[in-house]
Amino acid sequence: MRVYVLPTTFRGTELFSVSGKDAHYLTRVLRMKEGSSFAARDATGAFWDITITAIDKGECRLSCKRAGTEPASVTDSLPSYRGPFPEIHLYQCLCKGKKMEQIIRQTTELGVTRIIPVSSEHCVVDISGKKEERRNKYGTVVKEALQQCGSPVMTTVAEPIDISMVVSEWNNRGTAMVLHQVVVDNQLSLTELLQSHTKAHPRTPIALVVGSEGGFSEKEVDQLVSGGFYPVLLKTNILRAETAAVVSVALAQQLLVSHL
Repeated sequence: MRVYVLPTTFRGTELFSVSGKDAHYLTRVLRMKEGSSFAARDATGAFWDITITAIDKGECRLSCKRAGTEPASVTDSLPSYRGPFPEIHLYQCLCKGKKMEQIIRQTTELGVTRIIPVSSEHCVVDISGKKEERRNKYGTVVKEALQQCGSPVMTTVAEPIDISMVVSEWNNRGTAMVLHQVVVDNQLSLTELLQSHTKAHPRTPIALVVGSEGGFSEKEVDQLVSGGFYPVLLKTNILRAETAAVVSVALAQQLLVSHL
């Protein structure tokens, strides 16, 4: 079930207008016309039943009515899984080019709760400038992914942090893991650790820390482990950073969801 995501400027009013990319998405992608009704969600995740009252010069005027836990109207008849979804926080070290956007898009489709971009020693991405541009770009990627997959989880992307801040940012909210392909003593696989986690804490959130193209330095891993993060293996071939992020989130989700 596809669900349109309302702009962040929406404030719960009965009448609202959209233009630009939003109007294009409604009229060209979804092929909506005047009188068409469809489901929408606002930035808080609340459902709205929307009707297009007028289309004029690239602008759509909307009538908005608050829905219940599920919308009365949908944009297609595709079935979708409605949950439950485990609470997964992805600390993703910044990757170059379009790779970071790919990770955000695909893990949003999976239903990750929160994505926290991380600057680490082997990152080649400079995060010192263009904060507003990056924030808008990531927000657009999340919105497009949510609209495509209809996920009930309103994924958010946090502001980038340095890897030295990961432990304090997580603040012992639940089991935390760092994907580390260098074998260390008493190291468990991701699935082995999650299986023990679900038995003891089936509903607590988990954190996954995934490196950039260059992986982690030994100092960074030691710092995370000292802060309570478990170094885990995927027990597979060497993966690209963008592949490792998607695989780890998907594995964690499937292992955890059966215990919710």
